[in-house]
Amino acid sequence: MRKLLLLVAILIIPASSLLAQDEPWRNRPSRYGRTTGDNFFELTPFLGYRYGGTIFANQSSLFRQDVDVESSTNFGANFAIPISNGWKVELLVDRQNTHFTNGAGGLFAPSDRLGGFDITYFQGGLVIPFAVSRSATPYFSVSAGVANLDPRVRGASSDTRFSAGASIGVKVPINRNLGIKLEERGYFTSLSNYGDTNRYYNYNHDLYQGETNFGVFFRF
Repeated sequence: MRKLLLLVAILIIPASSLLAQDEPWRNRPSRYGRTTGDNFFELTPFLGYRYGGTIFANQSSLFRQDVDVESSTNFGANFAIPISNGWKVELLVDRQNTHFTNGAGGLFAPSDRLGGFDITYFQGGLVIPFAVSRSATPYFSVSAGVANLDPRVRGASSDTRFSAGASIGVKVPINRNLGIKLEERGYFTSLSNYGDTNRYYNYNHDLYQGETNFGVFFRF
């Protein structure tokens, strides 16, 4: 809980300190054209909540049963590089420290934890705005890269797998150099099939996760 409060403070304090600065910026003509932010680099630390994910028994030698990935907080940062017309190249790192569970807790009852599990996504992709304005910029993104899967279970080692992602969100500027971002993002990670050649059974037995993020972006 202390770590979570610290991360929230790191995101909010810079925004509150700069909120009152440069207030008339919305009424100024932009030297980049009629819109603001098209040609700015953006750095966005973010905090969110990630949910979903199942590791099936045929994909790993760790467990003899299907296990769930426990929903928990995620955190990370992305760096956006402008291209043209509001499009940007995005570099992303996104981490979750969670646990395996047996999913047998029942209604309102906790599931048993079977070991720790850390998932870190490293991806690059494109951010494509629906529109670019001084008040709000809705957007979607597509990305691809790798996922580092690190089970904290005796005898296990980390592995790196191909992953892809997509998101939809909105950026709301506070002033010319600062704003907030709300985003919904989904991830797909390709997993091998351990000791099973039944293609029908293995269909869609990969790792799927979703998350909701809040971030503060800095333009420069």
